[in-house]
Amino acid sequence: MNTKTKNPLFVVTNKGQDVEEATNLFDALVKKLGLAPVISILEGILQDLLNNVTSYSGFMVLKSFIDELVLNLEKLIKKLDPILAFSLYKR
Repeated sequence: MNTKTKNPLFVVTNKGQDVEEATNLFDALVKKLGLAPVISILEGILQDLLNNVTSYSGFMVLKSFIDELVLNLEKLIKKLDPILAFSLYKR
């Protein structure tokens, strides 16, 4: 099977010095803005929160927190979309 994509997405960083292939648009955004350390910290925090959920009410509080976080991230991405070299949303 051929695993190579037809139109791969590339991210240019470091003033044109580095070129990396991105697997999807979210990965391209993370690489373009250098957010890999932030994403790993966020994943660790969410994993710790999930490990501490012991009841349904705790789960619902955590779910509302994650929903609010995702909503705020979507708003931020929509604001940043016009200045990125690629678009995350269809125009």
